Amino acid sequence: MMKKIYTLIAAVCLTASAANAQQVWDNFQNTRVADYDFVNGVFIPYFENPDQEGANPSQVAAQYTRNGAELFDVIVMQGVMDDVTDYATGSKTMSIDVWSPEAGKTVQITLENTNLAEPDNYPIGRHSEYLATTTVSEEWETLTFSLSATPDGNVSPSILNQLVILFDPNTNNQDTYYWDNFNGPELANPPCEDATPDPLVLNDFECNQNVNYIFSHSGINFRRIPNPDMTGNESSHVATYTRNGGEENDVLIGTFPDGIDIEDDASITLDVWDPAAPTTVIVSLQNAEGDVILEMTAETSESETWQTLSYDPSSVAGAGDIEQFVILFDPESDTSDEYFFDNFILDQTVNVEDLETVGHFNVFPNPSAGQTTFEYDLVNGADVQLAIFDLTGKVIDQKNLGNQAAGRNQYVWNPNGLTNGLYFYTFTVNGQTASGKIVLNK
Repeated sequence: MMKKIYTLIAAVCLTASAANAQQVWDNFQNTRVADYDFVNGVFIPYFENPDQEGANPSQVAAQYTRNGAELFDVIVMQGVMDDVTDYATGSKTMSIDVWSPEAGKTVQITLENTNLAEPDNYPIGRHSEYLATTTVSEEWETLTFSLSATPDGNVSPSILNQLVILFDPNTNNQDTYYWDNFNGPELANPPCEDATPDPLVLNDFECNQNVNYIFSHSGINFRRIPNPDMTGNESSHVATYTRNGGEENDVLIGTFPDGIDIEDDASITLDVWDPAAPTTVIVSLQNAEGDVILEMTAETSESETWQTLSYDPSSVAGAGDIEQFVILFDPESDTSDEYFFDNFILDQTVNVEDLETVGHFNVFPNPSAGQTTFEYDLVNGADVQLAIFDLTGKVIDQKNLGNQAAGRNQYVWNPNGLTNGLYFYTFTVNGQTASGKIVLNK
C-alpha cells in the first residue's frame, strides 16, 4: 500500500496553522480548499516548483503571470470566513510564500463581501486591505501581511466571503511570480475538518489529495473546480481538463510523493465525464525518471455522464520504484475537448470476507465456463449490491439484490454474450465495498 508519509505532513501543517492561527487555503498539493472565482492574468495552479532547493521545498507551486493590460490585476478566491477582527487588529496575520522576479514588489490582499462589492463600486464591500513587500529577487520568501486600509468601515468583519490577491497593483508589468502555502483567515466551515484521510484515494480534489500534479500540456485549462454535474458523482469538487489540440499525446504528469507499492489484487479506478464517448484514457505508471513500468488503457462508453474506468496494475505487483504517473485523454489526436475527472483511487483489494457483515464467501467456479455463483453468509440482515466490470471499466452488469436476511445467501450470475477473459466485480454490503476478479473460459 502507499507508504505512510501523510501523518508527518498533516502534523507539520497543523503545527504551522496553530502557531500562526491561520487556515491553510491552498498549498497546491494535499490541502486545496479555496475556489478560484476569477483571475485576470495567466494562473497555472499545478506547476513544478522551479526552486525546490530554496526556502520552499514543495514540489508544486502556482505560476502566475500578470496581465499587463490591467493596473489592478486580481486573483479572486472564494471562502466564507470567520470573524476577521483579529487580522484587522494585527493579533493574527496572513502569510504566503512568494518567488518574485524582483525585490520591492508589493502584494496586496483584500477581504470582501460579494453581496456588496462589485467590480466598479470601490470601496463598497471591501472590509480591509493588507500589504507585504518582497525583499529578495528570484528566491522564495514568506511574506506576512499587515493592515494598510479599511476601505468600507460599514462592512461587518463576520460576513466576508471573498479574498482578492493582487501582485504589484497599480502597474502594467507582465512579471511572472510563483506562490505557494497561502495561509488566510480561518474558514467558518472548514470542508475537511472532520475528514479521515485515506492514502489510497490518490486524489478526490477534496479531502484526499495524495498525489502531486507537476505538468500539463493544457496549462491553465487543468484545475480544481466545483463539480458541474453531481448526477452520478456527488463530489463537491472535481478536475476540469481541456485537451491541448496542438499535442497529439497531451499529458498530465503527476507524482506519488513517496512512491506506491502494488499488491497482487490491486486495481486503479478513475471517474471520468466525457463530452463525446468513446474516448481512450491511458494511465501510465512510471519510475522517477519517467520510464514506463506499465501502461494501462480504458475507454469511456457514455457521453456527458460520469463513468468509472477500471485499470488492472496487478502485473507489476511488488515491482517497486513506481514514483510517477501520466494520464492521457484521447491520445494521438488533435481534439480540444473538455473533460472532468475525479476519484483517482488505488484499490488494494479488500476481500469480501474482510467486510464486517460477511462471514463465509465464495465465487465458483472461477475460472468459469458459464454461470458463476456468489455464495455468502451475512452476519446480520443487510442491503447487498453486485456490479461486474470489464477491463475498460465499463459496467457489464449491475444488480441490486435488496435487503437480504442473515445467514447463507446465493446469487447466480449468467455472463450471457460475454467473451472469454478477465472481469472485475464489486460486492457492496451496507455501503461497504469489496472487489475481486472472475475469469471466463468458455
